[in-house]
Amino acid sequence: MELSGTWNGNWKSCKSGHHGKLNAHFCRLDETHVQAKFTGSFAKVIPFRYRPVLTIAHEEPGLMILEGNKKLPLVGNFYYSAIVSEAGFSATYRSRRDHGVWQMSRR
Repeated sequence: MELSGTWNGNWKSCKSGHHGKLNAHFCRLDETHVQAKFTGSFAKVIPFRYRPVLTIAHEEPGLMILEGNKKLPLVGNFYYSAIVSEAGFSATYRSRRDHGVWQMSRR
């Protein structure tokens, strides 16, 4: 599946209800890794950037499952899992104090 390019959407915390814009750019590094660059906003005015390397857990024509985790300052361990298809990018995330969803489609 071709993942490269720019994606746009939103994120939402299922715990607090906070939400905001989310943009992403993906670049495949090798057979099992994708570099992601997420940018977005928190509380409508606080920008954030997050650049994880995602692991391709499964891939077949038209479908990719990405997973990963990272230790973040003030957050602790941050885990995520995403299903990507031509229809869009749908992910869940969780940390010690929060959990939520990311939804995006290609620009």
